[in-house]
Amino acid sequence: MRVRLELPETVLYQYEISVRVTDINYAGHVGNDRFLIYAQEARSAWIESLGYKEWEIEGCHTILADAAIQFMNEAFASESLVITVLLGEQHKYGIDLYYSVTRAGDEIARMKTAMLFRSEETQQLSAPPSQFINKF
Repeated sequence: MRVRLELPETVLYQYEISVRVTDINYAGHVGNDRFLIYAQEARSAWIESLGYKEWEIEGCHTILADAAIQFMNEAFASESLVITVLLGEQHKYGIDLYYSVTRAGDEIARMKTAMLFRSEETQQLSAPPSQFINKF
């Protein structure tokens, strides 16, 4: 059975990226591994727009716990893609983030990641810092 992701409604951030020649695989389109890199770049830019770094959010590090990708179309070198970061559920130790990848309105892919928080002090999983959550 194929992965099917339903996108939540809350948009957190939009990030534009140009597909590089090095993103292309032997089949002539963007390789599946690159989509997770695009998600990381968009997530990192969003976190930085809030005044943080992924490795230091109110005394916590972030951990990517899982990922899923649903492909709808292919993307090619030199194309401009927009990655929209959307807020999913908040849970005990983190938040779910979704990503919609589009090219001129055409949906290319959907992704989901679970971002967990780990206390720098205790090295244990912790709740997402309220100061961070309150910013969005």
